Amino acid sequence: MSDGADLFSEDDLARYRTELRAHGTVLLPPQTMFTPDELARIDLLESDIPEEEVRKGDAGDSHDVLVKRVRVAHPGCRPGNVNGAASAQIIELLERRQRLSTLGKIFGSASEYVIRRCQVHRMPPESFVGIHVDAESDPDFEFAVILQLARGFEGGEFVVYPTGRNPQVFRPTLGSVLITTCRFRHEVRPVRAGVRRSLVYFCSGYTGANRRIMNSPA
Repeated sequence: MSDGADLFSEDDLARYRTELRAHGTVLLPPQTMFTPDELARIDLLESDIPEEEVRKGDAGDSHDVLVKRVRVAHPGCRPGNVNGAASAQIIELLERRQRLSTLGKIFGSASEYVIRRCQVHRMPPESFVGIHVDAESDPDFEFAVILQLARGFEGGEFVVYPTGRNPQVFRPTLGSVLITTCRFRHEVRPVRAGVRRSLVYFCSGYTGANRRIMNSPA
């Protein structure tokens, strides 16, 4: 990928921006935001990152998903990479100028966005991500960007619950990118067969410490 023109035509950018503004979620076609070589590079890099089992989200929501941490921003802390050189190289790939410019135009903002959290999800059969709101983890999360890294799995649909509207059900494929607002409730339904893998990162115009307020124990 060069650092030249945007990845889509102006007409496509306008269409995606309108869809995101109107519905809160937009699915971009495979092999547009990321090339096959970049997908292979991410696969290679994330294989060096340790994995942890996550069964409870930041707001007490139930999950059953395996997570590899790339960048974190704990309450009261600024975003920072974890897990060494592999994570740094993944972030460098995500932050290439052409990709950031394209995302900014889809988000509909002239301001620059930063990645506040980034992680890889691996979901074997029966794994799921329970209904939650991303902004409850970090109130400055604005948009989630979800890159699919696997094919050949069944189930694992990404379901968004927009306020006052019917649920939206997405079935992303290898190399596709789903962009969604961090203010809507959503979930990933249980995987029925195969292994679903995705790279998930959260973008914001705010660069400071996570302003989430933790409740003190009673």
